[in-house]
Amino acid sequence: MKLQTSTILAGLAMFFLIGTVSVSGQTYPVKFGKIDDSELTMRNYEQDTSAAAVVLSDVGYSYFTYNKGFRVIFERHTRIKVLKKSGYNAANVEIPFYQKGTNKEQVYSIKGFTYNLEGGKVTKDKLDSKAVFSEQTSENWHMKKFMMPNVKEGSIIEYSYTISSDFLYNLREWEFQSTIPVAHSEYKVRIPEYYDYKLLQQGYLNFNEANRERGKENFTVTWSSEIVPGIGGGRTSGGSSVVEAENTTYHWVVKNAPALRPESYITTLRDYQSKIEFELQSVKYPGQTVQMMTGNWDQVTKEMLDSDRFGAQLNRKGFFKNDIAAITAKYTKPEEQMATIYDMVKSTMKWNGKYGIYISGPLRKAYENRTGSAAEINLMLVAMLQEAGIDAAPVLVSTREHGRPPQEAPMLNKFNYVIAHVAIDGKDLLLDATDPLLQTGMLPVRSLNGQGRLIKQTDQRWVALQPIMSNMKLYNGIMTIDQSGGINGNITESRAGYNAFTLRKTLLDEGEESYAEKFSKEVGNYSVGKPVFNNVNILDKSLDINYSLTASGNSQPANVIYVNPMLGQGEKENPFKLETRLYPVDIAAPIDQTYICRFELPEGYVLEEAPQNAMISLPENGGRFMYVVQQEGSTVQVMSKIIMAKPVYYAQEYPYLKEFYTQIVAKHAEQIVLKKVANN
Repeated sequence: MKLQTSTILAGLAMFFLIGTVSVSGQTYPVKFGKIDDSELTMRNYEQDTSAAAVVLSDVGYSYFTYNKGFRVIFERHTRIKVLKKSGYNAANVEIPFYQKGTNKEQVYSIKGFTYNLEGGKVTKDKLDSKAVFSEQTSENWHMKKFMMPNVKEGSIIEYSYTISSDFLYNLREWEFQSTIPVAHSEYKVRIPEYYDYKLLQQGYLNFNEANRERGKENFTVTWSSEIVPGIGGGRTSGGSSVVEAENTTYHWVVKNAPALRPESYITTLRDYQSKIEFELQSVKYPGQTVQMMTGNWDQVTKEMLDSDRFGAQLNRKGFFKNDIAAITAKYTKPEEQMATIYDMVKSTMKWNGKYGIYISGPLRKAYENRTGSAAEINLMLVAMLQEAGIDAAPVLVSTREHGRPPQEAPMLNKFNYVIAHVAIDGKDLLLDATDPLLQTGMLPVRSLNGQGRLIKQTDQRWVALQPIMSNMKLYNGIMTIDQSGGINGNITESRAGYNAFTLRKTLLDEGEESYAEKFSKEVGNYSVGKPVFNNVNILDKSLDINYSLTASGNSQPANVIYVNPMLGQGEKENPFKLETRLYPVDIAAPIDQTYICRFELPEGYVLEEAPQNAMISLPENGGRFMYVVQQEGSTVQVMSKIIMAKPVYYAQEYPYLKEFYTQIVAKHAEQIVLKKVANN
């Protein structure tokens, strides 16, 4: 948000035309260009010997200056040690900066060097200014990019830059963690008394230092003469004045921050990264009343609904009135009307892969082109449902890769997606028409991310982005074992929920024949026949796959036969490998996997050994594992069932999950043993 501040200090000095400010920058704990011998000769990072690179020092400083209004100056100085070839990526530097209309942040004073120790001497390679380029990443965000020169194993790269911004709402956040370890991370922020920022802290790391100090600073202001028109006017003289303002300085230091490493079942690492963000709450200039900067959801909802790039489009329905009239004439029940409209939008509109909460053009244009962004497609869906008299409204969402939005105050930049909400017969339904394979009420996995914000004047609230279906798979086999240990039979796999959605999408993208060819290749010791697919296009039914399965035995009858009854379908590896985990385990949707297989034993053989039956449960009904072996005559049936009942498990539940899967992997590895009976 850009604030008009060119006359804000009129009560203290004449801030009319040209203002300059005299303030000192940060005194850095590490001097640019002064490299210690120990840094050059470092071969590994003691706190993490597996690290491919380490941030030796990352220091930032934000402070305010005045020049025709206040500006925020952000300075950064970073030094990184490259330890392995896999750490070369640390030499790729990206600097985000903001632009709105003709106003944009200025990135300047970029300098960098790469230091290498060659033949006992230090060499320096300077970053060429021509190697720095800009790239637009979204509607308002751009990126300065460059690659540090001559990077090798053992190199030290060092760079610094400054950003000047008059978007005071965008006080720079600071990330204390990276995907490589950070030995020293430090951030200082000096804020004058006129601005009240809310500090938003995230992450699991403790500060080594966290200080807050009150002080004062002087703003030296100059102004030019000007001609005042009218009676009594004339030329006023120029001059200067020193304005003293109180300030608050925050100072944070984190040392030896561990690397953020990807883990199984998380949304995005950014959700768990230790960082500080700032939200401008209010502004109070001398002689003026307090100006509240953080809006409330009432205000934001009204603005969104009035916006020509969002809610105002819901009132422009003339281009599809005939389509909706035909549907409402044919179907009288609201549920049928909703389902038909939803299917129509899914089948006629193609998602162009673009995210965002605002549309780029009129909905009519997207409708005519039969393609659009997620916002355009789902706002169109809302408009059509409303035209049919159905209670529908848009919902702002932050996708899993984008991170979870804070709920304390409306921050629209934390959202990047739009879906539709429908209230029908006292029930809430969430719809997304960007994919033709989604069932009614089924959200894509990318949208299963905590809470979304309902943008509806009469019903403002957060709505849970919960899956209404699970990852469901039923494996049913009827197999015969021969005297040599060979196995053959037929398998039926039935998939539903997100499991079926994923397979349907693969079949659509690759084609059934191509997928069947890959599917029918040998898998381990098993030969898989060409599969036959059923209900591929019937979304509300399970997607079934039928195929044959064979495994060769010995060249002659065996006295003892060993068979793993899971036929390659068992859990082979525990997905939870860490001793401890700080982050929640987010599997997006519950898991329901059932494996049933009946084995006909060869004549003259008996079941000598079989795995013990098992029943394992997670606390608080979080899930269970069942494993049962039953024999009836010459038939042995093995049943395995895994249920993960919740989409999210908290960090304190991690030890139970890890042990849960440890026992599943062990049980699935067990074999049944058949022994030939001696003839009397």
